[in-house]
Amino acid sequence: MEDYLNMNETHKYNIIKAVVNGRKSKARAEVELNLSRRQINRLILKYKQEGRKGFRHKNANRKPSKTIDRHTRKRIVQLYRSKYYDFNFTHFHEKLQEVEEILLSESSLRNILKEAHIVSPLATRRTKRRVAKELEDKADKKGLTPHEKETLQEVQVVEASKAHPSRPRCKYAGELLQMDASEHQWFEADENYYYLHAAIDDATGTVVGAYFAAQETLEGYYQVSHQFLTHYGIPHRILTDYRSIFSGVNTPKKGAALEEQALTQYGYACQTLGIELEATSVPQAKGRIERLFGTFQNRLLQEMRLNGIRNMDEANQFLRDYLPQFNQKFAHPIKDSINAFEKLSADTNLDYILARFALRVIHSGHTVRYNNHVYHLYDQHGRQVHLPRKTKVMVISTRDLQLFVSHKNQLFKLIEMPSHQAISKILDIQEAKSKPKPHIPPMSHPWKGQSYQRYLKKQEYIKKKELIEV
Repeated sequence: MEDYLNMNETHKYNIIKAVVNGRKSKARAEVELNLSRRQINRLILKYKQEGRKGFRHKNANRKPSKTIDRHTRKRIVQLYRSKYYDFNFTHFHEKLQEVEEILLSESSLRNILKEAHIVSPLATRRTKRRVAKELEDKADKKGLTPHEKETLQEVQVVEASKAHPSRPRCKYAGELLQMDASEHQWFEADENYYYLHAAIDDATGTVVGAYFAAQETLEGYYQVSHQFLTHYGIPHRILTDYRSIFSGVNTPKKGAALEEQALTQYGYACQTLGIELEATSVPQAKGRIERLFGTFQNRLLQEMRLNGIRNMDEANQFLRDYLPQFNQKFAHPIKDSINAFEKLSADTNLDYILARFALRVIHSGHTVRYNNHVYHLYDQHGRQVHLPRKTKVMVISTRDLQLFVSHKNQLFKLIEMPSHQAISKILDIQEAKSKPKPHIPPMSHPWKGQSYQRYLKKQEYIKKKELIEV
């Protein structure tokens, strides 16, 4: 249909035809078409030379130079369905450019996937309803392909929307960190749930630490804390979930170990470093970390699958390279002029601060039981120390797995008592060897038993006060 004209072209043709036939004046045509006299004369000449087809746009039925060919469009759909099926569209667009070397705009990609009735994992309820209606109409007329049937089943179940009220970011980097753990099926072909512990800076959106563990544990948060303390410094405040791991104010169960009853180890470590620790039970109050986990579930999970990550050890190793790339893409750079992170002093030993503290008593035989093992106490000269039975002491387990006992501003090394002697003093002939003296660090504030006990009493007082106010 070479002489087919659209509505505007038909309108222009009829007016010029009327001018040529003497039914309209050129002045009237200028007003109706909003054109100059010179343009009207050109159109009259075109009408006389070419007739009706002269008013048809010259690009009609011409293939645009930037058209994506059919083979490329088909390949994109196949790649998404076979390899990138759990990627959101923006993430998929990045992989097409970086890995598959297919260059196209994101809007073109969305149109291609839309034509194939592919729905993003981040699609809104409105989009899912639209796709569901399109597929239902198509099913009534032509029937659906297996892929379309699968898509229809997915979009017919629409989850309730989650509201996250907005609030301004903090002014300074390090002014506030949000920290939490996310339970999810993080590894392909593994139906078990694992916990990703993470912390994010509120001002810049920088992920300052992340660590996988089988459960949400103190060790997981200690690992995250060691990362941001080492690479960024000491933050001013940390906002966490209202769990006993952080606050330690939950009522203990009868028979629970002493270190599990009152305040937690993490709260004591924060006090030692001068960090304000705040807990909340409202997810919307820590929206940054909640949204971060949503992003990780739509990006990190897929990246680990592509890189063949199958377990927690591999995942924690992968995070070391992934987090800098993630921050470069999504976070604002931390500037020294607006940085509230306080650098660690040279004499700060995080292995001693990120430690576990437990109250114990001396048993008969001048021993201490800890984690189902029996230990003797030794001083800095390598001599065994005999404290009286039922003496209360504080056991300190450092991050580098050393064990010490604090008692009345004195520090002793714990060495496990073997079940049997390694050498018989009577039957074995051995050369006399001097025993190495155990290294005992100098007593510092967080390792004083009185400091820890005062901290526990303070938390118990806070808990009682909260119960009275309620």
